[in-house]
Amino acid sequence: MNQDDRRRQAEEFLQPDEQLIALCVCEPGPGVPGPPERLLAPPEPAALSRRIEEKFQRPLQQLFKARAHDQGRSGPAARADAEAVHGGGEPHGKSMEGGWQSAAGHFLISRANARGSATDVLVVTDRRWFGLTDVSPLWHSTPEMKQYWEVPRSAITVVRANASGMLQKGRMDIEFADLSWVAVVALSPAQAPLFAAAAARYR
Repeated sequence: MNQDDRRRQAEEFLQPDEQLIALCVCEPGPGVPGPPERLLAPPEPAALSRRIEEKFQRPLQQLFKARAHDQGRSGPAARADAEAVHGGGEPHGKSMEGGWQSAAGHFLISRANARGSATDVLVVTDRRWFGLTDVSPLWHSTPEMKQYWEVPRSAITVVRANASGMLQKGRMDIEFADLSWVAVVALSPAQAPLFAAAAARYR
């Protein structure tokens, strides 16, 4: 899919009178952590699973839900998630800074909740940033794009592309107003400096 196709996809998500400034196809940088499973929304059940569940008697459904709720409130995994949410432990290396309650953490949680493709389309407009991902099943040839995240332009203060010392071509560090940041890598490395420059011009 070429840049014009991506632009047409992004334009479908624009608000009235909103102007698209720049977009970039990218993925999280190496070493960016995935959010703990317990911080994510449960996946939407497939149609077959829903039909089977509907056949359960109501008391049995309630029993399963109660047990799942109890298991989610205790145990070492829950304690580890609580530490992550409160920013406990060491920083996330050189690919992310900030806990799961930070703006960078919110971006990654929103991205993971979409359960879309490995690559995203980051979009900058004259009003906001937003992220799109392809959520179509693997056997579909036509992409089904979903917006999974958005913030006002003021929420992102700096985009550094191919900064001095970065070994990975196409890498961009996106810094948020709360000083958290996350690294992403442009699928086409040449797009990274163009995207960062356009985002900075309209900051």
